[in-house]
Amino acid sequence: MNNAEGSTRTDKGDRQTNINYGKAIAEKLVKAIEVDERITSSRSLSSRAIRDHLPEICQTVVEAVFLDNKEIEANLSLSIYGCGNRGVEHGYVRSAQEFSPEELVREFFLLKQILINELKSKLLANPETVVDKMSQIDLIINRIMENSFQSYARVRKSQLEDLRQQVFLTKQELTRLVADRQESLSYLIHEIKNPLTSIIGYSDLFLRQQQNESSSITDLKHIKQVLHQSRKILRLVNDTSEIFAHNQNNFPLKIQEINVCYLLEDIVLGVKSSVDAKGLKLIHSCTPKQSIVNCDSLRLQQIITNLLINAIRYTEKGKIELTCRILNSEMLEIRVIDTGIGISPTEQKHIFEPYFRGTNSWKNSSDGLGLGLAIVARLVIAMQGNIEINSQANVGSEFIVTIPILT
Repeated sequence: MNNAEGSTRTDKGDRQTNINYGKAIAEKLVKAIEVDERITSSRSLSSRAIRDHLPEICQTVVEAVFLDNKEIEANLSLSIYGCGNRGVEHGYVRSAQEFSPEELVREFFLLKQILINELKSKLLANPETVVDKMSQIDLIINRIMENSFQSYARVRKSQLEDLRQQVFLTKQELTRLVADRQESLSYLIHEIKNPLTSIIGYSDLFLRQQQNESSSITDLKHIKQVLHQSRKILRLVNDTSEIFAHNQNNFPLKIQEINVCYLLEDIVLGVKSSVDAKGLKLIHSCTPKQSIVNCDSLRLQQIITNLLINAIRYTEKGKIELTCRILNSEMLEIRVIDTGIGISPTEQKHIFEPYFRGTNSWKNSSDGLGLGLAIVARLVIAMQGNIEINSQANVGSEFIVTIPILT
């Protein structure tokens, strides 16, 4: 046998040894990945799926570690000891398996630990080269890990682009659906209000005409109930329309010069019958008496009226106080204080949300819809103001509204 044949046979034997080493290290690495607490993505994978290209990667590292110095120099052109593109496919697979970047790093950390432990005896057989071989291991694993991360990142980038495109298309579809919903709601409100207004008008007219007629008390009660429920529905429709308008940033303000004290007098006169019906005492004050400001009269009237109606609805006895004053010639402050059922601290966090009603409010009134305070809050925001609440269950509530004004 000539030297060439002997050399070939030896190379083949060494290669088979490296393959066996690579397989053994890969199997230990697979088991380590399966039980490692930091690699949770492996929990749903089989051993075969985890194994992936690990045997080839381990074989590449083992072969490179045992190259002698001359072989190392000869293989530098293959990009660090002949590693080439090893690890690229592994990165693709791990991305598809939903491994996180941290889990991918952890996998290579475990590989290094197992590799050093398995090759310890061979490394120590030649102490003079231990440092060089350890450096080789670091360089090889880092290069393979770099290749894995490059392919991993390409897949993630592609997934991100797909997701971004999907978000864009979803946003377009939502925009279309919202537009359709807005149009449908506006149409529905319009179609409901017309016949409802007619029902209220005819019911009210019938009651007025029958006051001096011989209609039965029962018939009149039925008509009154129709009138009451119709007005309740109309209020719900109007309030829903207000909430809808605010959500669409369609709360136009008409600024004009008004006398706040006169406005307060009109509002108090409007709720007087409700206050008297419950035997409550309504105290109101306005400071200074001639408070001329530039403000949206209709929106301000809505705010104060809704706060008063809310106070009347949930106050069974005692009094309601309404105060209005100008602070530092810059802010209009409105306070509505009642001795009603109050609001718990937990429910105060949600009191300005549409359709929210506290636990006690259901017990004390079935007439509220949970929109009055929500509308107040949105009107105050539209007027660049602020609203606060101080309340204690079974003691009473205080609502404080401050709105910037031009005197």
